[in-house]
Amino acid sequence: MRAPTAAEREAWEEALDLWGVDLHDPVVHTRSKERSFAWFGFPPEVNVDPGELVRHGGEGHLTSVFAHEIGHHVLSPSTRVDSLKIRQQMARVIDLYDRQHRLDLAAASGFCANLWSDMLINDRVMQLQRARLAPDDTPDIVQLTRALAAPALAKGLRGADDNELWWVVQRAYELLWRLPEGTLAWPEAPTGWKAAYEREIQRLRQQVKNQRRKGLPKERADRWRAQREVQQRERDLADLEYDPRAGLDPAHDATTVADVVRTLAADPVSGAVPWAMVMVPYLLLGFQDTGCHEESPGAPTAAELAGAIGDPRLQKPLVHPEDAEVVVAEGSAGAADDGSGQALGLARTLELLAGADPNAVMAAWYEAEARPHVAPLVQRGLAPAGPAIPGPLEEWGLGDDLAELDWPATLTTGAVFVPGVTTRRRTFIPDEPEPDDEPVLLDLYLDSSGSMTHPQRGSAAIVAGTILSLSVLRGGGRVRVTSWSSAGQVAGESTYTRDRVEIMRQLTTYFGGGTTFPLDLLRARYPESQRPAEGQRHLVVLSDAGLDTFLGRGQEEYADVAADVRRVIDTGSLMIIGHWRGQSREQAERLGYDVAEIPDVMQAPAACAALAARIAAYTPEGAARG
Repeated sequence: MRAPTAAEREAWEEALDLWGVDLHDPVVHTRSKERSFAWFGFPPEVNVDPGELVRHGGEGHLTSVFAHEIGHHVLSPSTRVDSLKIRQQMARVIDLYDRQHRLDLAAASGFCANLWSDMLINDRVMQLQRARLAPDDTPDIVQLTRALAAPALAKGLRGADDNELWWVVQRAYELLWRLPEGTLAWPEAPTGWKAAYEREIQRLRQQVKNQRRKGLPKERADRWRAQREVQQRERDLADLEYDPRAGLDPAHDATTVADVVRTLAADPVSGAVPWAMVMVPYLLLGFQDTGCHEESPGAPTAAELAGAIGDPRLQKPLVHPEDAEVVVAEGSAGAADDGSGQALGLARTLELLAGADPNAVMAAWYEAEARPHVAPLVQRGLAPAGPAIPGPLEEWGLGDDLAELDWPATLTTGAVFVPGVTTRRRTFIPDEPEPDDEPVLLDLYLDSSGSMTHPQRGSAAIVAGTILSLSVLRGGGRVRVTSWSSAGQVAGESTYTRDRVEIMRQLTTYFGGGTTFPLDLLRARYPESQRPAEGQRHLVVLSDAGLDTFLGRGQEEYADVAADVRRVIDTGSLMIIGHWRGQSREQAERLGYDVAEIPDVMQAPAACAALAARIAAYTPEGAARG
């Protein structure tokens, strides 16, 4: 690295002036080992290798190179958090199209995110430069793009590798900048991919046809094996027939991409989806991750992950810009009425953010899933009765307290003052206590045995627990989370807390062992024989078949704990992941526990809403205080 030369500093100042911003000097490299001649990073920094720029044919266009890199800090992604958001958007679309997971999710998402930002920035730089030039002059960014495209154009249409995606981008630039066809890309769109795709699908069709004509062997083992092979080839054929490559139209797609770039530049995070809906299928033909890129030291922090994954725009349905139809990914939760339900799954999110702390990623993901369904959860109470209010008038007699004599009321009866006849006194009646919402104490027990879904795979129990916990916190209450599995596998604090980070850490704790509810711990936490006058406590247990152990199965010495605890708490709720039938459920309901079933993740919000309504409507005995 070295300090910028006078010419490089002049180009830098011109680029800053073009955007109207101020940044510290760029980092100038010599013989860098990066895959590009310029790149950016966060905290805001611009890097350039002038020697590499010359080797790529961009000599004399350093101002536009600097302007492009500055644009990453001004326009897109502008911040590290927005960079994470755009990558998430790209990953959602890649996950939709790449059903067989042929692409490296992190690499492909990063490539798409950077290419989308590059197109937004280059078009904005062109507009800024054109505004300062005479009508017949060519903006420098256009000249740079033409110089960088020259080697590919020189090879010709058949000589370039992986040229379909490159052609669509270059043709979109020609449309955006009103350049003649052939200026930045070949006049004709590449079609080699189409012939290869048709050959591949024809080969599979012939194989399926031949196997059907041949029939199945008579031997049972051979017959079973041959049948499996036929079914697999039929599935492969069906997948290929619905392959995104089948609908590619480079010339038409370039027009659509140009429209998206020009109309959605103001919101790069939202605009990333329609752009990716057009461009991602081209990645399945192959791509080379070269060019400008982001290089930021260190993994994203928990706060950055929460800010990125929690953006509501990452929950909206995937919409293709051509027909504005919602495209629901296979195996996804689907598009709910509020537009949620199409966020990237947790397993794929962890794959995308492999360098980040997985616990922070899980916490951010579960909070994002829960947030649309979180509402303040409080319990109905009664405030102390206020001062007595005036009641009707009564006759004041000679034996009554003189302080109770109401002179104004007495004088209204006439001018004659006759004690016990014309004298009056005012009575008072007690005021009714007013409803008063009170914070909730939530005691939450989460089954983390091997039969429960692992937190990294998207657990309905953890989604439900997160919704309940965040709702209690928003209502001003406190939560105590206990994760449990087999005997001795228990994690959690003994006190209630409002620490959201600690709550999420306990919710995502996973043992993966057997299933034995810690009834000994439950008894120790509720030693009272009567419900305390102060403090309102609500018990919730999230489990599957392990709820049988809550009632004492396998722990006969603690068989009476569930009944004893129910008498000293305000409400008790057992939330079953799946279905729960039989005598155990009937026993739990007889003891006074509410039972709710959560068949899958999509049903978790409704179950939590019903539980919240029960808690909110509950009025403890003797609530009128004063």
